[in-house]
Amino acid sequence: MAGWFFILLCAATSTLIAHFFKITEHKKLNTTRVLTVNYLIATFFAVLLAIREGITTLPEFSGFSIPLLFATAVGFVFIANFFIYSKSVHLNGVGISVAAMRVSLLVPVFTSILWYQEVLSTLQWVGILIVFGALFLLLPNKRKLIREPLSAGWLLVILFVGTGIGDASLMVYEEEFSAEIPKEIFMGAVFFSAFLIGSFVLLIRRNYSIKKEEWVMGAAIGIPNLLTSIFLILALEQLTGAIVYSSVNILTVLGATCVGVFRWGDIFTKAQWTGIALALAAILLLL
Repeated sequence: MAGWFFILLCAATSTLIAHFFKITEHKKLNTTRVLTVNYLIATFFAVLLAIREGITTLPEFSGFSIPLLFATAVGFVFIANFFIYSKSVHLNGVGISVAAMRVSLLVPVFTSILWYQEVLSTLQWVGILIVFGALFLLLPNKRKLIREPLSAGWLLVILFVGTGIGDASLMVYEEEFSAEIPKEIFMGAVFFSAFLIGSFVLLIRRNYSIKKEEWVMGAAIGIPNLLTSIFLILALEQLTGAIVYSSVNILTVLGATCVGVFRWGDIFTKAQWTGIALALAAILLLL
């Protein structure tokens, strides 16, 4: 029962992040500055959670340890993907962006097959095929995919790949490194590396004057950002990856679609509504 509780919390915080990204773009705040603040706040709260859990000493890393390098790489994926996510929410709407993110369940599923030798049923293979159909239907202005490399449709494709890599990385952490590094420390390392990357970009661009609104929005995103990852890992400790990822994704797609339609007035084409329905069907089949 605890696992399902964490699944509900993970879906709720994921939907909240999408809503805050929409506000960020609506108010025309600087995305990189907001994301950098977000990861600073997330790092701070990860440290607080570690202290609360009685973790007062850091794991001993010998040189360039694999877990530390892995956390740094995941941090890069996280901030890059969040940047794309923010832009996609603005151009494609909340529901479409989240649906594209959540069919990226395909990536951790393939990771399970190729890396951990998990065997899929016939229905799960059907679900994988439906994922590609769903993603295609979600894409707006498909002809622009060839003519314009940075079109809204390409943002969905990149978002699909980036989110899948991020989700798969948390599964790899749970399988390979959770015995070496507590989840609070691991996520703190991931978020801190993302913060350093964001800070470096701001320094290069000489764009580091952060407004009060950007501090507030960064904090508003940072707390649910940390909690989403923590809740996901806690759910994975209780239930199988297939159940956790599928359930979180279904609930998040439904929640984000409702937020997009009823709060932001997002308008979808018939093809995109079909894509959302297929995305939900694919997630169910991948259970």
